[in-house]
Amino acid sequence: MPESLRRGDEVRRPTGWVVRAVDLRAAKGWTQLVSQAQANADRAWIAITTDPRCRDDPARQHPLKYDLSRVKVDGSDCEQWQFEVTGGGRLWYAIDDENRTLWITHAGTGHPKQTDRRR
Repeated sequence: MPESLRRGDEVRRPTGWVVRAVDLRAAKGWTQLVSQAQANADRAWIAITTDPRCRDDPARQHPLKYDLSRVKVDGSDCEQWQFEVTGGGRLWYAIDDENRTLWITHAGTGHPKQTDRRR
């Protein structure tokens, strides 16, 4: 049963997914993305919480490859995906199905160098 809301409580979008930052660096990166491209960050948030594994636009949203394809978060082995927020800005997120949580593992306004070379 959902928690009951009280006056002043945040009303979250009813997708069933919770979005959390895996660490302070990811949280700061998300904050920078939002400050530089608010509308695009909002579209990314809606897209990943609507369908975290959507393949309708593989140039924008897709699973990461090689050693970036999986990541451990709180003891869970999770798939790691990328969403292209802007031309260079990226959002990486881990999908924890068991807890219905999307973990932001990386967010930044510049293209991440880790994806530049084949792994």
